[in-house]
Amino acid sequence: MYDKLDIFKMTKAQMDWVAQRQEVLAGNIANANTPRYLPKDLKKLDFKEVLAGTTASPVTAAATNSKHIVPELGPDPFKAVTQRKTYESTPDGNAVILEEQMAKLGETGTTFNTAAALFQKYQKMIKTSMGSR
Repeated sequence: MYDKLDIFKMTKAQMDWVAQRQEVLAGNIANANTPRYLPKDLKKLDFKEVLAGTTASPVTAAATNSKHIVPELGPDPFKAVTQRKTYESTPDGNAVILEEQMAKLGETGTTFNTAAALFQKYQKMIKTSMGSR
């Protein structure tokens, strides 16, 4: 029933992104002592890309003036990319900063909790509108 509603599709896409990001960050932490390991992260999830899997009308930037710049879309939103600009590295070339990775994991947890709360609120709203509690 819920898989036909756009809000639930968007929430699911957000949760899928969070799950994959958590996997990538856990891999970074696991390789904290691996020589020459560069940390990876997922590209930020773009709201336009979340809407792409829904029936909502497509979102595009409108160039109403010839001086406007129309942004180009990048690659797959769930692709893990190696971070090239690292600020610290150990003598063996490892660039994983555990504190930074833990902060990213905390941010990822907050994002998941927000998406889960949104899902629950809409689920309660639908149940209330159907007359059940």
